Amino acid sequence: MKTIENLKKIQRQDKNNTYSYINSHYYNWFKAIDLNLLNSDGFTNYFSRMKQNEPDVFEAVQEKVLNATITAFQQDLSDSDSFVLVTAAWANGFVPEKAASALQDFDRYLTNYTIQKDPLIGINQMNADFNQVLLQHLPKVRRQDLRLIYRLLLLKEASSNEIGTELESLNEPTRRRAEAIMKLFQGL
Repeated sequence: MKTIENLKKIQRQDKNNTYSYINSHYYNWFKAIDLNLLNSDGFTNYFSRMKQNEPDVFEAVQEKVLNATITAFQQDLSDSDSFVLVTAAWANGFVPEKAASALQDFDRYLTNYTIQKDPLIGINQMNADFNQVLLQHLPKVRRQDLRLIYRLLLLKEASSNEIGTELESLNEPTRRRAEAIMKLFQGL
C-alpha cells in the first residue's frame, strides 16, 4: 500500500492549476470505502473475513481500490465514471481471481442489501449510507452505470473479440464510455 508521502506526490496539472490527490474527493472516497466497507463489517463481513483469512488477497483488493481512485483523479473522470471504476474495483474483490464470478456475488450482495431486491435500489441505498460519513457525496447511480459495472466485471478477462462482440450492440456514446473505462479497469 502506498504511504501518505507517496500519495502527496500524486498531482494533476490542469491549465494553470495543480491539484493534489490527497486533497481531492477521490481520496475521501477511498478513505470512506476503506474504513466503512473493506475494514468494517458494517456493510458486509466478507472483506473482514478476507482480511483475517487471506491478508495478501485483501491487500491486493485494497490496493486496486486505491489505484482506481488515483486513476480517476489523474484522468479527471466524471463523478459517475469514477464511481463505476471504483465500485468495479472493490466488487472484483468478491472473487479476485475471476471477475465474472465476482459479478454474481456483487449482484447477490446488492439485491440482499435492501428488502426491495433490486440491485439499483441496493447500490443507491448503500451510497446513501456511505454519504452519511462522506464530505463529498457519491453520485446517484443510474441504471446505465450499474450495467456498466456489470459489463466491466463480466469482460475483465475476456478476449478483445469477446469485448468487441459485447460492445457492438451499444450505441456510440455508451460504447465509447465503456471502452474508455474498460481500459482503465483492466490496467488496475
